[in-house]
Amino acid sequence: MIKKMISTLCAMIFCLGLLPIAAYAVEGGGPTEGTVMSEPATLAAMPDGQVLYVGDVSISFTGYWTTGSDGNVAAYTGEGKPLDNYIYYDAENNTLTLHNATIKKVVSTETNTLISGAAIGVLNQSGAAELTIQLEGDNTIEDVSTGIYVLAHSSSIGTARLTIAGSGSLIASGSSYGIQVQSNSGNAALTIRNADVTAENSSYSGDGVTVRAGSSLSASLSVDGGNLTATGIGFGSGIKFQFGNGVSDSGTPSLTVSGNAIVKASGGDGGISTNSSTAIEIKSDSEAASGGIVLTATRVPCTAM
Repeated sequence: MIKKMISTLCAMIFCLGLLPIAAYAVEGGGPTEGTVMSEPATLAAMPDGQVLYVGDVSISFTGYWTTGSDGNVAAYTGEGKPLDNYIYYDAENNTLTLHNATIKKVVSTETNTLISGAAIGVLNQSGAAELTIQLEGDNTIEDVSTGIYVLAHSSSIGTARLTIAGSGSLIASGSSYGIQVQSNSGNAALTIRNADVTAENSSYSGDGVTVRAGSSLSASLSVDGGNLTATGIGFGSGIKFQFGNGVSDSGTPSLTVSGNAIVKASGGDGGISTNSSTAIEIKSDSEAASGGIVLTATRVPCTAM
C-alpha cells in the first residue's frame, strides 16, 4: 500500500521533482508622476533578404491563411476575412496575427533552408531576422521539431528579434525547442508583451526557450505583462541564454520582468541557464510601474518504488 501511494504521488507530480526551487520578486522602478512612458518600437516592414514560413507555406505578402484541426495551413480564397481559425500577415509592418490558430506542419526540408522543422520559421542569411506575432484567442503549435525559429544566419551581420504580443495565448511545443531566437553574429532578443505564452520541449533533451547571440554579445528576454511558462526536458533548460558555439563564452544574458508578469522556468539543466561566464541579470524595466515574479526549478526524474 505504501509503495502504491508513493507511485501515485510521483504520477501526480508528473514524475518530476522540482529541486531546488527559486523565487525572485522583481520590483519595478516605477515612473514618477508626470513621467512620459516610452512607446514600443515602431513596426517596420520585413528586412531585406528575409523569408517567412508558416507551416509549409511561404508568406511574403499581406493576406489571410486558414488553419484546420489537423494543423494544415491553407490560403484563404473567400471574401473579407475568415470567421475563425486563421492567420493574417501584415507585410507593411511585418506582423503575423494568430487567431485561434492550430499549426502542426513544418517548413519542409525541400525548401533547402536552415529553418526546416519549424512551424513558424524566419530566416535571413544576409541581415536581421525579425517578426512580431500578435495573439488573438487560443493558439497551438505542436507535433513539430521547433515551434518558432527566428534565425539571422550571417557570420558577420544581423540581429535576431521576436516580439509576441496581444491578449491571447500561445502554446508552442517542439521536440527540440519551443521557441528559439538566434543570431550567429549579432544580438538576440525575445520580447513578450501582455500575452500568455507557454514554450515547451517535448523530447528527452531540449529547451523551452533559447535566446542565442553571437560570441560576447547580448541575449535578452523581456516579459512585460502576461505570463511565460518555459519547460525543458532531460538535459534542457526552461530558458537558456546561449552565446557562440562553444561550451563557455562571455556574453551578456538578461531577463527583464515588468508589468506584474509571471515567469515560470523549469528544466533538467536548470530553470534558467547560460554558457556565459557573466551572471544572468534579472531585473525590471526602469520605466515600469511594477515588476513581476520569476519562479525557477530544476526538474529531476522521479522513480516510483
